[in-house]
Amino acid sequence: MLTKKEKKLIKLIKYTPIFIVALVCMIIISLLYIDKNITLKSDLKALENDYLKRNQNIIKDEVNKIYDYIIHKKLNSEKELKQDIKSRVLAIHNMMTYIYEKYKDKESAEQIQTRIKDALKALRFNDNRGYFYINTMEGKSILHPLYPQFENKSILDFEDNYGSKFIENVINDLKIKKESYNEYYWKKPEAFNKLKQYKKITFNKVFEPYNWYIGTGEYLEDFEEKIKKEILEYISSIKYSKNGYIFVIDEKGVYLTHIEKSYIGVNRITLKDANGFMITKEIMNLGNKGEGFLKYVGTIKPDTKLPSEKITFVKGFKDWDWAIATGFYTDELAEQIKTKQYEYKQNYLHNLLSLFTVSGLITIVFLFLSFYISKRLERRFYKYKQQVLSYIKKSREKDNLLAQQSKMAAMGEMLENIAHQWRQPLSSISTLSTGIKLQYQYGEINKEEILRSMDAITTTTKYLSQTIDDFRDYFNPNKEAYYFNLKKVFQKAFDLLEIQFNLRNIIFIKNLDDVYIYGFENEFLQVIINILNNAKDEFEKKELNQKYIFVDIRKEENRVKIFIKDNAGGIAENILEKVFEPYFTTKFKSQGTGIGLYMSKEIIEKHMKGRISVYNEDYIYENSGHKGAVFEIIFLAEEAKKVI
Repeated sequence: MLTKKEKKLIKLIKYTPIFIVALVCMIIISLLYIDKNITLKSDLKALENDYLKRNQNIIKDEVNKIYDYIIHKKLNSEKELKQDIKSRVLAIHNMMTYIYEKYKDKESAEQIQTRIKDALKALRFNDNRGYFYINTMEGKSILHPLYPQFENKSILDFEDNYGSKFIENVINDLKIKKESYNEYYWKKPEAFNKLKQYKKITFNKVFEPYNWYIGTGEYLEDFEEKIKKEILEYISSIKYSKNGYIFVIDEKGVYLTHIEKSYIGVNRITLKDANGFMITKEIMNLGNKGEGFLKYVGTIKPDTKLPSEKITFVKGFKDWDWAIATGFYTDELAEQIKTKQYEYKQNYLHNLLSLFTVSGLITIVFLFLSFYISKRLERRFYKYKQQVLSYIKKSREKDNLLAQQSKMAAMGEMLENIAHQWRQPLSSISTLSTGIKLQYQYGEINKEEILRSMDAITTTTKYLSQTIDDFRDYFNPNKEAYYFNLKKVFQKAFDLLEIQFNLRNIIFIKNLDDVYIYGFENEFLQVIINILNNAKDEFEKKELNQKYIFVDIRKEENRVKIFIKDNAGGIAENILEKVFEPYFTTKFKSQGTGIGLYMSKEIIEKHMKGRISVYNEDYIYENSGHKGAVFEIIFLAEEAKKVI
């Protein structure tokens, strides 16, 4: 029997899809037709802009590749230079140390110093540009092969063109690091302009026996000229696309590379195009500013050898005052755009015709399908309603059965624990009461002894009362979630299971952080007790001299992890993935129901939004190898906000 709401739902299932499909198809066809007409012109314009932008990006990428290549070569060359001068200084430093050690007990300090200076004075390298100098840490020159007039004089106040006291800077660095690189500007002995100073990189190292430091250096300009030549040869070899090439101009307007070999080495600062545009000068100006695009009539197009309009990208390399450039010819771009526009128009007409044809067919097919599906949905609705009701009924019965079996299994475990917990205290009470009775019968009543016995009985009964409270809390059906302390929950579990585990010589190894989580404390306690009891059962199957259960609680960023690990040998690999399935058990039917771990998974993952898993692990503890099962419980990220 259908309700009124269900009857309305059936009508919606029948007619709504047909109406919606028809309406949507008509709207889509109309909108597509309108959109095609409106967007055709804008598409053609966008195509032109896209082609222009694409070609601009191509030439910009080509220039940037060369720019990065130059930077890379320049930096690596400077690195190689530094390594070279450092290795030379270290070698000479070793030689000086050898001379000092060999003669320190045979000759005076002055004689040894003379030996060292004589050994270094004539040494040259790097085409006779390189030499070694020695200064004291107080700023006095000891050896300078090029300027012997400085020797035995203070050079501490020497300055370069920028006012930097480079000798003082070197000494300050060496006081901290014992060896260092330094840069300054100084005159080149072989330079035509004797007054001009050039950037020089030096490496210096302290020679401690005489409080000296030794060093050498090289001018950047000397090795950069070689690098420039290598780079220009590489750029000259680059060709891309049909007419693509890269050219470089220096700060004076001289072409350093060009596809037309006759331009190389020529100053073309006055070069103009047919419109009076100063090509070379504008390229240089743009390079000085940074980078950008220029449009002009190029003097020569490689394939035609004739002038042609060109768009060029320029980027300046300020360290060497270079302008790096490449470009594309606009007549090629116009031809590409024209061809593409024709293709666009042809595709538009074809697509418009196809649109009407396909849309009509799709509309008919969808109308038929919607009618057919609506009838099928109606029949399915009746069938699924019955199946859902039947499934709900069976599911409720199954859940009730599982919950009941879980409670009964837990209650059996707890009754056994109560028996163990109470046996010793009750035996103590019986012994004390019997002792008092015997004293009374034989007239040997000792007042102090009776008081001590009564106090012991009172303490023992309080312990029994506390035990009742502990087990009552365990079975408390309270379902209200709240923050609870994991460490205290584990301690409660240890108290409940202490007697059984002590009798079996099982030792707990604890590493418990003081962490709070949000959830159901009693249900979580059931999970812990179930896992620990499973470990106890596994120990009973094996004869082990050492029985350990490791319990770790860790807080990692926004997650809480709990690890419970034993050394009972682990779980067989062929059943490892089945242990959380309902009714799966490895125990005899009289010993287990197979629902403990299934209910534990339900509690952790459905009630507390966490995750539980199990795996085997081999590990070392106290220099002995062990293997066991590891139960890992994680409270997931979505609950992290509630973890404190």
